[in-house]
Amino acid sequence: MEENDLKPKWLTELQLKSWEPEVLLSGIVLYGMFKMPDLLDDFLYYFKVNFDSNSNNIDNFIGMMKVAVYWLTGGLIAHLISRGIWVGMVGLSFTFPKGILLEDMKLTDKYRNYLSRIPSTEKIILNLESFSSSLFSISFMMFMMILGAYFYLLITIITPVLTLLYFFGNIFDIEWLGFVMAGYILIVIGIGFLGFIDFVTLGFLKRFKWVSKVYWPIYRLVGALTFARFYRPIYYILISNVKGWKIAVLLTFFVVASFQMVGSISNSTYPGERLSQISLWSDSQATGAYTGYYDDQIEDIKSITASIPSDIIRGNTIRLFVVLKANREDSIKAHCNLDSLFQVENLSGAQARIQCLSSFYSVSIDDSVYSDLPFKFHYKSKTKQRGILTYLDVSSLEAGLHHLQLKIPSEMFNNNRIANIPFYREEPYIPYVVPDTDMKKGSEDESYLKLKPILPK
Repeated sequence: MEENDLKPKWLTELQLKSWEPEVLLSGIVLYGMFKMPDLLDDFLYYFKVNFDSNSNNIDNFIGMMKVAVYWLTGGLIAHLISRGIWVGMVGLSFTFPKGILLEDMKLTDKYRNYLSRIPSTEKIILNLESFSSSLFSISFMMFMMILGAYFYLLITIITPVLTLLYFFGNIFDIEWLGFVMAGYILIVIGIGFLGFIDFVTLGFLKRFKWVSKVYWPIYRLVGALTFARFYRPIYYILISNVKGWKIAVLLTFFVVASFQMVGSISNSTYPGERLSQISLWSDSQATGAYTGYYDDQIEDIKSITASIPSDIIRGNTIRLFVVLKANREDSIKAHCNLDSLFQVENLSGAQARIQCLSSFYSVSIDDSVYSDLPFKFHYKSKTKQRGILTYLDVSSLEAGLHHLQLKIPSEMFNNNRIANIPFYREEPYIPYVVPDTDMKKGSEDESYLKLKPILPK
């Protein structure tokens, strides 16, 4: 009995109409994928503020998630385009069943022979059908491969290291433990590298009897940790039905491009920064004016340190908002000895906390330090940030460029300047006041003469 005879009838019908769920799923998934980068940025920001802002692990995770989303989005867009061409060819085959009529075009032999190589309409439709379905599957395979690669690192390296750091502090300060962890990390990376080589070379390590026996446990371990069961069937179907060099080129391009994209996304402050050829630009605190520092410029980029209303100050007051972060709270409590503040008579818990925060942060403009600032707890609804708010009197500042600096105790942190906010102070506008005059004879002429120098000509 042939294999086709064993295939359920419903499966055959579904295969013939596979383009329908493909197009439907592509449209639905694309709608979600276009929103995913912004959601991932919001998650990254929330994590940095409410958990740990100094960890690179979450940056790398978000970077890999974004790359996976971009591959899936690009693949699904290409799939919809190829399906659009396929639908067009199907319509043309019905409208013009005879296809290309070279005899009616009266071409020379050279062009007729060249154009005769164009496949028939039916063959083009079948090729587009195969290409579109393959592209749909490859897009999801790339998505799952990137997630699998990160989870391998998460399970084998990131989680054990973070656990030891939590219980033992800096593990590399303990000589024997640091040596053991360094050896363990090298072994894990080596195992992962073997799995990567076998994957890119389309199973090269499985072709030799003695090598395959040694590689077998590694293959099973790497496959389990990277969730290979979700993409392995697609991988083996492709490498067993498509020419090997084509798949090898595709995988090599995919891996190299993914590494470049992750590095670009994880280390960039602004979108497209790493891909730009502008080499003179810098966003350092000493020479930059970070967009997130100014409330009237905040859209997608938000500061996780502090902000003021605008980069141009027209009044005599600056409203300074300082963002509170979870990873700094232990240092704040230790600096002010919060437990002792709770014992002070007539000082509530909220008052003790705001007094503790006020003593931790130091605010200055240029060389002038503001002392005893009245901080208040504040929730900024526009950016959904929790922090403390205070007001700075700048009436004595001259017109021109100034720098607001927010610092934390230097004895606790090597780099204690956490924000350097440039702003321009404008001269206050003093409107002209028309003097009061008696409405007597000649008063109108006198008022006019007083106003004449300032009236427009």
